[in-house]
Amino acid sequence: MYVCYILDGILILYGIILTVLYCRLRIHQTSKAPENNQEKQPAEGGIYAGLSSHTTDTYETIKMDKKPIV
Repeated sequence: MYVCYILDGILILYGIILTVLYCRLRIHQTSKAPENNQEKQPAEGGIYAGLSSHTTDTYETIKMDKKPIV
């Protein structure tokens, strides 16, 4: 039973340490001033380069010939 209390204490301490380190990391990243305020625009369309227009359907219709049942 005392082993559980010791393990719980270690787990709580581990969680507190990780939370403090995470908060320090987040605060450190947001306090950095960017050197260039201009956003870099990718040349020639960026992520949309090479995409085709919506002139063709994504799915093709299966052409089934109906044969009469005799």
